Amino acid sequence: MARPSKPLISRSAVVKAALKIVDRDGLNKLSLKRLASEVGVHESSIYYHYRYKHDILADALRHVLSDLKVGEVDRSDWKAYLFESALPYYRALAKHPEMVAVLMKETPRSFGLDFENQTAGVLLDAGFEPHIALAVREQLEALTNGALQFAERRLFKDVPESLPQLRKIVAEKQISPEERFRMSLRAYIDGLQIQLDERAATGSP
Repeated sequence: MARPSKPLISRSAVVKAALKIVDRDGLNKLSLKRLASEVGVHESSIYYHYRYKHDILADALRHVLSDLKVGEVDRSDWKAYLFESALPYYRALAKHPEMVAVLMKETPRSFGLDFENQTAGVLLDAGFEPHIALAVREQLEALTNGALQFAERRLFKDVPESLPQLRKIVAEKQISPEERFRMSLRAYIDGLQIQLDERAATGSP
């Protein structure tokens, strides 16, 4: 289908409308036809900016993460840096949980590289060997994305009375998803400190 000579809507409007559909109805409900209907234009107006749904989702993801800026977190303390930079990342995606699946498909990563470069510098300055620094960054993302995927899920339901210990902990008031993430993040970072100290003491690469 031919594109219109002039766009009736902006690229930004397309992205925001796509994000609205995804947040409200889920990833599977997004289509170019549905998107055109959402913004009240013909599909050709969508085609003016995008031909593929994947490209719209990639830009929607960039929009979600656009507020994460380089240099806004103190770099002098690597533990504080990892903790304080992970929280905005978690919160941005927690507002749009369907986008986590999109993020996990965006590999190799082609955006946010300035921030990744900053993080690499912090880890190298802290004494992490390059291959360890890369593993730290990869596992930090795995921890964050896992926390986001399980944020609103419960592992156990209708525990039988024959399992009293499990039944007791399931019955307790649940802490919030962000509190659970904070707890896991602190444990991960503290564990990294222990390993860093051990490597320094033994001279292990």
